[in-house]
Amino acid sequence: MKTISRLLASALILVFSLTAARAINPQKEYTYTPKDFGLEYVEDSVVTSDGYRINIWNLPGTGENGRSVLIACADAGNMGQWLGIGATLCFLGYDVWMFDYRGFGGSQDFATDRDMLYHSEYLRDFGAVLEHVAVLRDRPVDVLAFSMGTIMVGEHLRQYPGRKSLIRSCIMDGFISDPAESVRILNGDNDNGSGSDGKSVRLPATPLLSPGFRPQDISVPMLLIHATEDTVSPRRLLEPLTASPLVTLREFDCKHLQAAFTHTEEYFTALDTFLKAH
Repeated sequence: MKTISRLLASALILVFSLTAARAINPQKEYTYTPKDFGLEYVEDSVVTSDGYRINIWNLPGTGENGRSVLIACADAGNMGQWLGIGATLCFLGYDVWMFDYRGFGGSQDFATDRDMLYHSEYLRDFGAVLEHVAVLRDRPVDVLAFSMGTIMVGEHLRQYPGRKSLIRSCIMDGFISDPAESVRILNGDNDNGSGSDGKSVRLPATPLLSPGFRPQDISVPMLLIHATEDTVSPRRLLEPLTASPLVTLREFDCKHLQAAFTHTEEYFTALDTFLKAH
């Protein structure tokens, strides 16, 4: 548990920096790897449909629940700072998979525009890793996504509903269900289109989840993790999704993406309970 505490503490530092960044902010060098904390892992990779090599870590589960969880990280740092999340799920018995988008961590270099909320190419990265895990394990995959990662998962579900998605269930922490609205919020709806820091966040030319994720796009069980102080994706944007019987909403009194670190026991109990129920 001491290792888990150290990992979660390192991840919390990332979350605070991520909240300040509010746009893509990749880090190429790993501050932490599983080896630094004595975690058993396998390094893997996959090549996307457009030729980019994506770096993958697999933390083999300690239990026999037969469930693989793929973590789709947010828009800052790299997967090394999210090891606390992955390690905790691994210690709960899950077969955990983590990856870096192109331009992040050990994945192939990519010309990143740091004023973007995301690059649409990240959808290819997520899809390639998801298919890789599903084929390797010969079963659908549970997905845990954070902030920008939820955009990739949401668009994937929209394009490949139900069994075609290769997703068994998904947990969306800080779901950016309407990226265009989140950009307006981040930019403060100012006349010059920029936020309080003078920096504007933009969407790519071919945006994902446009005009927003809808109840009819939900085809697998979904747990929505919402922070009561989340200004990036306020509850009003999630309310329509709760009409689906496949959706469970869980709220925590904290800011965007901080629930795992401010309510650790409750958070992972909620995840574990949801996964076991589906």
